[in-house]
Amino acid sequence: MSHARLLPVLTWRLELFTHTVPVPFAVYFSAVTGSLYSLEEYLSMGVAAMIAATAMLLGAFYLRYIRLKKASYLEDRSSVDPNLLSYAKSIYITQPIYESFVIAGRWFFGVLLAHLIVYLIVGYRPNLIATIPALYLGIIPISFISYLFITEYSIRPALSKNKFREVEAKTRLFFPYSKRLLVVVMAMISMPFSLLGYMLYATVDGRIRLENPLLHLAIMAFLFSVPLIFTAWIVTEAIRSRLSSVTGFLEEVGEGNFGLKISPSSLDEFGKQEQRIGKVVERLRGLYEEIQSLNEGLESKVEERTKQLKETADELGKSLEEIQKLKLSQDGDYFLTSLLTEPLHSIQLQDSEYSFRSLTIQKKKFNYKQKERQIGGDISLAHSIRLRGKPYIAFVNADAMGKSLQGAVGAIILGSISRSMIERTPALYRNVWPERWLKNWFIELQKVFEAFDGSLMASAFLGLLDESRGVLYYINCEHPSPVLYRDETTIFLEPKEKYFKIGHSGIGRNVHIEVFQLRPGDVLFSGSDGRDDLLIHSEIDPDDSRFLEIVGKARGDLDRTYELILQEGEITDDLSLLRIEAPKKSLTSSEILLKDTNSEKKNEIQKMISVQECRRLALEYSSGKKYTKAGELGLKYVQRRPTDTEFLFTVSKLLRKSGKIVLSIDLGERYRMRNPIDSDNLLHLAEMYASKSRLERSFQLLAEATAITPEHPRAKKLSEFLIEKTGQISESSEDRRILR
Repeated sequence: MSHARLLPVLTWRLELFTHTVPVPFAVYFSAVTGSLYSLEEYLSMGVAAMIAATAMLLGAFYLRYIRLKKASYLEDRSSVDPNLLSYAKSIYITQPIYESFVIAGRWFFGVLLAHLIVYLIVGYRPNLIATIPALYLGIIPISFISYLFITEYSIRPALSKNKFREVEAKTRLFFPYSKRLLVVVMAMISMPFSLLGYMLYATVDGRIRLENPLLHLAIMAFLFSVPLIFTAWIVTEAIRSRLSSVTGFLEEVGEGNFGLKISPSSLDEFGKQEQRIGKVVERLRGLYEEIQSLNEGLESKVEERTKQLKETADELGKSLEEIQKLKLSQDGDYFLTSLLTEPLHSIQLQDSEYSFRSLTIQKKKFNYKQKERQIGGDISLAHSIRLRGKPYIAFVNADAMGKSLQGAVGAIILGSISRSMIERTPALYRNVWPERWLKNWFIELQKVFEAFDGSLMASAFLGLLDESRGVLYYINCEHPSPVLYRDETTIFLEPKEKYFKIGHSGIGRNVHIEVFQLRPGDVLFSGSDGRDDLLIHSEIDPDDSRFLEIVGKARGDLDRTYELILQEGEITDDLSLLRIEAPKKSLTSSEILLKDTNSEKKNEIQKMISVQECRRLALEYSSGKKYTKAGELGLKYVQRRPTDTEFLFTVSKLLRKSGKIVLSIDLGERYRMRNPIDSDNLLHLAEMYASKSRLERSFQLLAEATAITPEHPRAKKLSEFLIEKTGQISESSEDRRILR
């Protein structure tokens, strides 16, 4: 191993993490608490931070340089004294633990040094001292565990060399994965807890005041999502690479390579597993040589060899016990992961007449402390939310790519982001239309999964149900089509557009929202691939029409559906089913309107015209150029009949002609999310945004429209208008020429 190559690579990776996660956290924390201090104090803090950071960076680099240089020297001298190679390996294999404690010490002493310098410059400041525990709690745990995984990842290729595989490291250090995962969870909790806890305390105490809460929420969401994504990736990659390494050893043994020599390359369960495999291979090699010797005619040694074989068998039995202990430890890791996954499989509805039930059977099952548990990538959840003052139910049925731990990590990420979106709705999204809320949910999931560059994806059926009208808004991301059970018949609910899996790089931002009207008594089943991929007569038969027939035979009953699936064949994949049932009786449009209206207006509403009459009169007033009245009637119609997508566009144009531009844009954007390739609507929106001097948005929509219909007659006129307006009008003025 070249010391000159390893030192810069390891230093670059470690310091890149430090300046990507802990440093931005500390800078933002200092910026938020900066209002507590004067300009002199603030400048002194900056100087102190620069001095402390430089000192700790150089100190850590020097310690790393001395340690790796010593290991490289021992490795080079091992040709003279083979024992030196064992000492060199000991340094390399303990370097991850060493780096973890060094970074913890760096932050511990660095923060104290910075505060000491500030004290020497401006004197004692109680408010400044109060920030020390929050900085420690937010930075040290995530730095400790991340440095451990990064260093192991960087040094592992060198420890896989043949010369290091043949020697034992002289160390008894052991850091199991169960404790590592606990540190990961603690680090993920401590970062937001320390920052938000201090900000809440300081705000209530009157020390700081946040002028723009939404900006701070966005910054904190970014600061916390980066370590979450990085930690999930590094843990998954660490487990995957270690499993691949052990599998490679077993494949070599399976091919008859009994000359293989293996020793631990890490201080965890996988390292112990390598050690046991090496001992088993060594014993198998001895047995193989002895059998060859016996076959050459040494019959006189049969009795002696039999005795030795019995002793060897006893040793192998002991090795098997060790392997069983390792399996128990692995099951413990699975258990911890299942504890993280289970809370995300939740259905939490508030006073809903709709029935939601789910069933999840993961393929990977394991026993831990005499209890059978399961782990996998399937997930179903449903939660009540309120948008624009009306009740909705947000739900998802998803299948994360991969088996066991990989799938579970995907399910944890998907469930965590979904729960975060739901929890943030009252503060950020309560006044948005359902199409916009569903699109934002999809985009948040896509951005996070896309960061894994194809190594983590998920099929999903995302939905938002309007409880008052039974309108279903949904997106299908390469998930099996849901089955609708209505009037004792079953059909597939096929979308107009089916997207790739979440995380696929080919998915754009022009999301197509599907809309469907549920009737009283309707039952909707969404399920993962496990419902179709059944083992029948020793062959997997992925027939999706089979599930359609099963739901019909079960008459929409969830438990009976699962029983019939088991009768058809053996389930070969994770299986999750989400059942949605509409109430047997639903309110009419007039009843809904009366229910949502106060008593003073009920008598007037009872005299109102029917829904269809409202639509007809809107068109009649439009033909008579009475656009104000036509727009009012059309708006009432689409509020009571939101599934009429085409008329949504008509009402948007009527509102535009009546001068209600903002409301017209609102309806046009809703129509665009349902039909993103309608060039007439894109130009319609572009023209209205231009009238509001939102030129950047107008140019964007014009480009989308011309990409669909290059020769559209209105496109050229709008393009000329935008070019002219770019140089002539200010952003605050409103030009109505384009609206004529």
